[in-house]
Formats: sequence, structure tokens, C-alpha cells
Amino acid sequence: MNASYTMAEDTGVSALLASRAIVFSRVIYDAFRGGRLKPSDHGSYCAAHGIAARLHLINEYLGSLPLYGLEPDVDQLCRTMLRSLDAISRPTVGPARSFPFNWTYTTDLETDVMNFFKKQTGKSQEIGRDCDNLIQRLTKGGDGLPKIVTQHLETPDTFLDDLNNGAFDALQSIAECQSTEYQTCRTMLTVEDDSEIMRHPTRLCLHELQADQKKVARDMTVLVSAMGMTLWQEFSLMIFSNPSSHADDGQLLSRGGFCHILDQEIYASVPLSYKGGQGLFRLNYSRVLRQIFQAGNGEPLKRVLRYYNLTPKDKVLLSYAIARSFWKYYNSELIMRTKWTSDDIWFMPEEGNRGSRDQLPLCAYLSFPFGTPGRTDSDISDKDQLTHKYPQIFDIGVLLLEIGLAKPFQTIDRKNRISQANFNHKRAIDELEELRKMDWDGFRNNKKYFDEAVRFCLESEGVNPASEQQKPVEKEYIVIRSRFYEYVVFPLKWLATKGFGTQVGHINYVNKKPPSPLQRVSDNEPRKLEPEAEFHSATVVPQMWLRDLKKISEVVEHKRRTCAVSAEIRVAILDTGLDREFPAFRAKSGLMKSIVEERDFVNPNAPIMTDDFGHGTLMARLLMECAPGAGIIVARVAKNTNELESSRENIKKAILWAGQIGKADIILMSFGFHHKDQGICDAIEKVQKERQENIIFLASAGNSSIDDESFPARHPAVISVYATNCNGVFLQSNARSTSNSATVLGTFGDDIPNSLQEEFSSTYPKICEPGSSVATAIMAGISATLLIYATALPQLISLQGKAASTTDKILQLLWTTKGMEAALGRLAPKDEDFPRHRAVNPIWFWKKSIDLARYAAIFDTLSNLDRTS
Repeated sequence: MNASYTMAEDTGVSALLASRAIVFSRVIYDAFRGGRLKPSDHGSYCAAHGIAARLHLINEYLGSLPLYGLEPDVDQLCRTMLRSLDAISRPTVGPARSFPFNWTYTTDLETDVMNFFKKQTGKSQEIGRDCDNLIQRLTKGGDGLPKIVTQHLETPDTFLDDLNNGAFDALQSIAECQSTEYQTCRTMLTVEDDSEIMRHPTRLCLHELQADQKKVARDMTVLVSAMGMTLWQEFSLMIFSNPSSHADDGQLLSRGGFCHILDQEIYASVPLSYKGGQGLFRLNYSRVLRQIFQAGNGEPLKRVLRYYNLTPKDKVLLSYAIARSFWKYYNSELIMRTKWTSDDIWFMPEEGNRGSRDQLPLCAYLSFPFGTPGRTDSDISDKDQLTHKYPQIFDIGVLLLEIGLAKPFQTIDRKNRISQANFNHKRAIDELEELRKMDWDGFRNNKKYFDEAVRFCLESEGVNPASEQQKPVEKEYIVIRSRFYEYVVFPLKWLATKGFGTQVGHINYVNKKPPSPLQRVSDNEPRKLEPEAEFHSATVVPQMWLRDLKKISEVVEHKRRTCAVSAEIRVAILDTGLDREFPAFRAKSGLMKSIVEERDFVNPNAPIMTDDFGHGTLMARLLMECAPGAGIIVARVAKNTNELESSRENIKKAILWAGQIGKADIILMSFGFHHKDQGICDAIEKVQKERQENIIFLASAGNSSIDDESFPARHPAVISVYATNCNGVFLQSNARSTSNSATVLGTFGDDIPNSLQEEFSSTYPKICEPGSSVATAIMAGISATLLIYATALPQLISLQGKAASTTDKILQLLWTTKGMEAALGRLAPKDEDFPRHRAVNPIWFWKKSIDLARYAAIFDTLSNLDRTS
């Protein structure tokens, strides 16, 4: 079906009737005023007067109604009225015409109307009844939209009660993993915190997959995964408040009940029923699967917006599914315990004949918030300071905004939750204007209804206009839920079902965007090593410093291989993860060979490392560029900047993992806190002790000149890194140093090469920015290159006997924080104006053209450290 034609036709029916109704009403009233139709005309006068009044009302109601407010039966009544008016204006013409009624009046309209009422008394009564039928459908229900809109709120409140009062807890209990391996681990760890209990990943389908709307009201399609996400099992959950309402008792599932079903790998949909007061039952039959999903985590909405093409139809269908589910589950545990964001809504690739690496089923799933106590924004005490009083509705508005713009919502970290919420609100309102101006591939006439649905969510005044009146607080959610349906769900439903003719249960597929046109480099193409004289210049060309660092690293790697040194230097990045689908990694697949180990502390069950924010990917990309010979360990400790504050426990765990299990030589932390965290301190010190101080910690000092040096950068066991430009000048945006050390170390954090900024501009805009984060990643690369060089130095200078033994002992100090800090200081020229500042510049250091000269400088620096320690 041609969707644009259908919509244009529907627009014509209502708009045409409204315009015809007011014309006929005015003609009749003009006849009254002119005395051409008088009360003495008895029946014709009364009939004409009644129809004129009705036509005026019809015009008013149709003019005030949004297009999506017309149900099919109302649409048909409008068509009937148009035919009736056609008969009035052409009383002597044959059968009434069908739509579009594009006639023109060839005679005097008033004369035709007068003749009709005087000669067609029976017909006028019939038209009066048609008017009454239409007005009744348009006006029934009182305020707001007509009852034709609000009467379809088919989900009963008792469904939410059943979900909140037992079904959610039953699912949470049955999702616990009861495998022998996990139980042994749990006994050893003495897990008491509910958030630490390991549960099978469980997701709720947000799309309607049932044709029977009464069943849909209480049905939930649920996916449950094995712990490693090697298999996804589909369940169809029916919720009954009355235990006797379902005859099939089935098998009662107990704690950990999903484990046995998942072990069977039955490749069928398993029906479940929840009975109030009894529990969750597995019914005694199975259904054919609708889809078979690939193993793995799937794709979050944020990635889908970046990497897949969404048509206007895709945007509407997805927005309707999300909005309808939010309305259906409003005030339930699924809303109260979690934020609905593009990080938390997932799409599952298919396998088998229907599976394609470049196509994705546009069917959304939401992770069940098991073990989560509640939303952090619900406990804001001074909500009067918030510019949007309903954060849950705002979250949905942002989701719809992201889908409409086909790009993730970008924000900046602010001081506290109130300032963050208000800043996000202002940015969303600004982006709403961008959405309104956007042309969806020619989809113009009815896009305004999508825009208005988003506006309702973002501008909180209309969410609950009666909030200032005397309505009981405990019933406020009923008003909000009803208005959300009226102004968001219903217009999106109309666009999806009537506008695009979508059938319930139909799943669209979206195609992946083509790769960015980055120049591809063959992994096997040998890199030409340029002579060391290239690095002897005492100056640095702006934006070329990264290229020169890479050349140094390649020369060092060549020396290491010449000496047949196999020891690997490992750098652990504690950040927001790694985007394996990043365009540069796809274009240059050899870059990913640097990744030697990874672990996700945000989502421990995820089989594939992800990064939805981009900061961790930037850190890895910088490290790959300036130290290609280093092995990279990725530890995902936070989703984004906003969640860093609540990710301290993840950071602590990641430090222990990277230092103890990952055997990292360097731990890179490009983040900072205003206040000291004792748990992170303990982790740093524990790893230092266990490794006998043979591990290096680097952290960014911070980017605010009015703030002191951040934590953990100011920890005594951590090297604090500041940002400089390409000429070694410390940036004014650096934080204030609070240490008493003789030197303050900085390195390249500005004049970022354009080629690198372009890599990130489309996928992660505003991530590749100057500052101490960039400088810390570069410092980690410089340190890794220095360690790789140190592994080859003894053979390069061919020392024997006692000299070789002494060299090994002294060089080993490079693997300590103090030793590396001293060596990095030696790689920096002195600044007479700022004696404490050391702008680390390996290009300057490599003016020493022979290995023995470089060895002498390093040996001298570390020997002084050895004598003073």
C-alpha cells in the first residue's frame, strides 16, 4: 500500500467535510437573515435550522481534532455526510458521487439549498440523523480528545497490580543461575547483596506479536539467555490475577527454574503463566519459534541509530512500540527500577536463512532490571528546581527524539543531578527544533504528529495539568498514563497502523549503513621504517606529533624483533569499553590485533565488548597509533561520564583484575573524581604490594583550571598527567597541581591531527577533544614504547657479566611508578620559565642518535633514583 496516498486521502475526507460544512451552514443562515427561508415555511425552516447548527458544530469539532483522532467508522461517517451535502447542492442530479467529491457549483448554491429543504423533507430528516451520528462520535467523552481516542485503553490497572505484586519477583527468582559452577563461586564469595546475585539475562519484547488485543493486554514475550549469552530462549508469559482463569496448571517453577529449560536447548517458544498468589508455571505445550537469534548481546539502540539506516516508517513503528510499552507498563517495576534509554533497549540479530550481518530485525527488547533498587532521580529532594517534573516521561521524549533524528542524544557532564537534568532538558528542547525542521525523505504532511508527541514528553506542562489541584497523589499516575496515551501513543498508533498499514506481528528489517570511505590499508603491507634522523629536529610540526610518535614506536619495535625479545608490554585501559565496529577498526582490521584481553564490569555477562560513549575507543585508538607494539587490555568500568560517579566499585574491581589477572605493566585511567575514594586507594595499594611495585599507574589530572588535581591522579602511587600543546606549553584548562613533587609531567593533549578527529566526528562527535584524557593516553603510549625499548636495550648495547647484571637491575626500576616518572621527566627539555613543568617529548629525546647514548641517559636517571630510595 502506498502510505502517502492513504494519508493524503484521509486528510481530504476530514478537511473537505469541515470546509463544506461551514459553507453550507453560512448559506442557510444567510437565507434566514435575508428572509428567503422563514419560520412560516414550517418543516423546511426547522429542518434547515437544525442542520445548519449541526454543520457548524461538525466544522468546529473536525477543525479541533488532530488527524489521527479519526477512527475508521468516523471516517466513514464523514464520507456519508459529504455525499449528503452533495445531494443538497445537486438535488436533481443522479446518484451521489464517491470520494473525492471535487465538484464545483455550476448554479447558485443558495437556490439549490432552498429547493432541497422545501421539496426533500424526508431526505432532510435523514441528513439530520447522519449529522447526529457523526456529532455523537465526535463529542462523546467530554474534555480533550473524543472518547473514540480514550476508549481504547485496553490494559486494565489490575494487570499492573499483578505485575508489581508478584510476577516481577517470580521472574527475578526463577532467573537466578543455579549452575554448580556458579553456586561454588557464590559460596566462596559469600554473596549477600542482591545486585551481586548472578541471574540469566532476561529481556522483554516491546513489540506487539499477538493479533488478539485482549491477549496482548496480559501477554509478555520474554527472552532469557544462558550465562554466556550463547543461547536465547523465548518464553510467552501470560499473567492471570484469578488462579482459576486458566485450566492448564502446568509445572510450577522454583528458584533458578530457567537453568534446566536453557540446558535443553529445545528451539521452541515455551509458554508460561503467572497466577496470583501461586507463582510461575510452565505450561504443557510448546510453540514454533518466530525467530532464532544469534548468540551474543545484540545491538543497543544507540548503535542502531549510528550504524543502520532508518526510514520514516521504521522510525514511526519503533517509536510506537516503545511508547505503547512504556504506557502499558507505566507505574510498574519495569518503569520504576530503570531508565529507558538508548543504552538499555536492544535488538537481536537472527541466525539461519533469515540472518544477515547487514540486516537487523527492528524488534526492540528491554532488559529486566533485576537486582536494581530503583531510579536515582526518584530521590531528588528539591524537585522544585527541576525544569521537567516527570523524568520518566522526559526519558521517553529523549528516546523518541533520538529515533526521529536518527542519532544518539549527546550531553555534557554537570555538577549534580539537578543541574544535569536541567541541562539535558534544555538541550533536548533545542534538538526538538532540529527535529521539526527535518524533512523525513519527503514525509511532511503528517510528521507534525510525531513532532507533537515528542514535544508533549519534553515540555512537562501538559503531562499533568491538574497537578496543582486537589487530586490524591497516589492516583496521579492514572492521569499521567491516560494523557500519555492520548497525546503520544494514540497519534503514533495512527501513523503506524493507518498511515503505514502495518499489521500486528509484522517485523521490519533495517539495513546497515555502508562503511565510511576511509582509506583501507592492507594488514600485510610492510611499513617503511624511516631513518632515525627524522626525529632529530628540536621542533615539532603542529598536528604531526602523533605521526612522529608512531615512527619512534615502529623503530623500537624493529629493534625488539631484531634482538628476538618476545616479552609483551601490556597496557590496561579502564574506561567506557571498546567499539569493535568503529569505522577505523573496520577499515584497518589489523589494529584490533593489539587487543589481547578485555572484560566488561558494567555488564559482566556480555560476550562482546561494547562502547556506546566512545571515550574508551578514543583511548585505545590513540594507544594503537603511538604505541602499536603494545598489547592492550580493555576494562569497561562505566557506560559514560554521567555514570562514572556510581562506577567506583567497577573501577576498584578493574584495577585488581588488570593488575592481578591481566598482568598489566601500565594501568591507564583517563578520568577523575573531586574526592578521594578509599576503595580505589586500597585496590591500587594492594596491586602495588602484590606486584612488588612493578606496575605503573597513570591518571589524568583534570581539565578545569578552577579545580584541584583530580583523584586518583593525586594518589602518591599514580603519575598525574597534564595536557600540553605540540610546543610543550601547558594548557590553561589544566587543573591546579596539588602535589609537592619536583616536577609536573605533561604531554601532547592538543593539536590533535585532523585525520583522527575526522574518524570520530560522525560516530562520536565531541569525544575527540583536547585535554588531559588525550594526554594520559599518549603518556601511556610513550611509557609502553619506553618499556619495549628497555627489554631490548641490554642486547642492543651488548653488555656482559657484572655490567649486564647491573643493567638488568637498574632497568627494572622502569616498571615502577617512581622509575617511570623519573624517566619521563628525562624525556622532557627544561623550561626556564616554569622549572617544575616537564613537557614529555620523546621526539626531543631521540635526538640522541645511538642506543648507547639513550641507554646512558636512562641509566643515569634510574641510578639516581636507586641511590635515593
